Amino acid sequence: MLETPSAGRHRQIFWSVLGLLLFLRIPYTLAIIYFLPIENQNGAAVYEVGTYFLTAFLIWWERENLANLHIDTTALLFIIFLRPIQTLILAYWKVETPLVFPGWPSLLIWIIAIGLGLALWQSGFKSTRISFLTLAWLSFGLLIGAVTSIAENFSSFQSMVTHPRAFSSAVLLSTSLNLFYHLGFAPINEEPLFRGFLWAALRQLKWKDGWILVFQAVLFTSAHVYFAGQYLFMFWVFIPAAALLFGWLTLRSRSIAPAVLAHGMINGSVYLWLVSILSAGSGL
Repeated sequence: MLETPSAGRHRQIFWSVLGLLLFLRIPYTLAIIYFLPIENQNGAAVYEVGTYFLTAFLIWWERENLANLHIDTTALLFIIFLRPIQTLILAYWKVETPLVFPGWPSLLIWIIAIGLGLALWQSGFKSTRISFLTLAWLSFGLLIGAVTSIAENFSSFQSMVTHPRAFSSAVLLSTSLNLFYHLGFAPINEEPLFRGFLWAALRQLKWKDGWILVFQAVLFTSAHVYFAGQYLFMFWVFIPAAALLFGWLTLRSRSIAPAVLAHGMINGSVYLWLVSILSAGSGL
């Protein structure tokens, strides 16, 4: 069947925005990592705000086709709420970054989140029901993230069990906030892109899910090439395995939400490892 002009324009805009998202995540991010001094965080702020805006735009643009993008009600709630809350956590931590609330980049994130919610509501968007099966997959995503975190930082968790006094309430609060912070960080940037928009785009090209699973893992790994020089195991083994895991979770659950939870748990556990070292050294 021939494609109508309006459908063709719709698809062209989708692919163009997807291309911009990939540009921001791979060449742009690599450029600011390698060429900007670490204390200059403006480039990162441009990436964060730009990615969030383009993600929100594509969600609105494809609002009648979100199921094919693996974005259900739970994933939508994660995207709308977790990212703005992250700016409040940064303010609580008193971190010096452009994304801390109420800096202008953080305000843009709030405007984008509120704007997406209002735009969907005004368009008559009807969310899907959160079923028991959805909750089961979310629990499974959390479980996989927790198990991977424990395996990744076994000595840290072992220290928590054998020396519980080494972890003060302040340290545990900071650790809990960090895990919550990470749910709104990389997962909100990367899960809609690699396991949502990209997956749907490749399906339009008649790719099979198995090939998409492998390709998105390769592309996801290449986006983390800055780890290759110093963290060989992480780059060549852990990141590809994580990408395949997130892809499998998304494929089986038909939602990026379980992958968001697993991704955030795994990323946040790196901080737990650092906290255990600092706590043991300070005698907390």
